[in-house]
Amino acid sequence: MFTTRKSLLRKVRSGDELSWNEFYAAYKPLILLCGRDCGLTGDECRELVQQVMTEIFRKNILGKYEIDRVPDHVMFRYDPAHGRFRHFLRGIIRNHAIRIYHNRPRFELREQLPDIISDEAWERTWDEEWEKHVFSMACTELKKRVKSVTWLAFEMYALQNRPAEEVAEFLNVSVSTVYTARSRCVSMLRTIIDELEEN
Repeated sequence: MFTTRKSLLRKVRSGDELSWNEFYAAYKPLILLCGRDCGLTGDECRELVQQVMTEIFRKNILGKYEIDRVPDHVMFRYDPAHGRFRHFLRGIIRNHAIRIYHNRPRFELREQLPDIISDEAWERTWDEEWEKHVFSMACTELKKRVKSVTWLAFEMYALQNRPAEEVAEFLNVSVSTVYTARSRCVSMLRTIIDELEEN
């Protein structure tokens, strides 16, 4: 997800160009998760990805390509004049989720949209998914900034909740090294997340 020292998310939000394929790969999982949260089926979630990406593509890129087979030279650029990128993306995802829901056969429709797509519930759900997305991107960047043994100690101890002694034995390091790795990585992770959440 990160191809330069400047993160993909920061590049998008500051209006820098980046590869369309890089953008697609980074945001497809987030859109799929949001679709699932909205109660869409697997096929509908995949349709949601296509519709959201197509709308962004048409608004930002000239030319006609299959949305998931864009040549590497095609670039994406977001105009910060449209506001914060997370709000821009949130609105597009919600609108298309509602359209997909309304396009279901009549017998599958309830009288109203699922609660999750209502304004308040959607904002809460979106914020949770966005935070997970930013955390995932931050972990990807952190993994590049630290030694592999430091990352593994942090991942096993802090993210997988394995006992420090077990992690130390597995990695052939001291328990204090595991604690130090956790402390260092948590500090760096906070810094990276702050960088990602700027603007």
